[in-house]
Formats: sequence, C-alpha cells, structure tokens
Amino acid sequence: MSLRQTLAQVSALQREIEEQIRLIADFRRSNQDNMRLVTTELEGSRKSYDRLLTSRLHHVDDSLTRSSEALKRASDALRQVQNI
Repeated sequence: MSLRQTLAQVSALQREIEEQIRLIADFRRSNQDNMRLVTTELEGSRKSYDRLLTSRLHHVDDSLTRSSEALKRASDALRQVQNI
C-alpha cells in the first residue's frame, strides 16, 4: 500500500469517526429528552418506575459519553498520523 493510499484510508476513517461522534451526540440529545419526559410523566410512581428508568437512561448516557470520548481520542490519533 502506498503512502497516498494509506493517507486516503486514514482520511476515510477520520470521516467515519466524525460521523459516529455526530450520531452519538444526536442520540444523547434524544436520550436526555427521554430522561426529562420520564421524570415529568412518571414522577412519584408507586413502584418507583421513574427512578428505575431514569437510572437506566443515565447509564446509557454515561456509556455514550465514554464511547464519544474514545472516538475523539481515535480521531486525534488519526490527525497525528495525517500530520506525519
């Protein structure tokens, strides 16, 4: 594989990572909207469904945050490769 082909692959990976970061950000916004809705609609339910569901949604949000951070680190590493 030539240097030009390698750089083309790196650029393609960079674009894909940026797209995944954007999709995660969109999903996180939707997830946060869902957390607000659950809190508003189920607040004080007798079986604590509101707290259970909100807790699960927070776990999802934390996982998405970690995934996004890992993708950003990968993106930074690819930028360093491009600058070599």
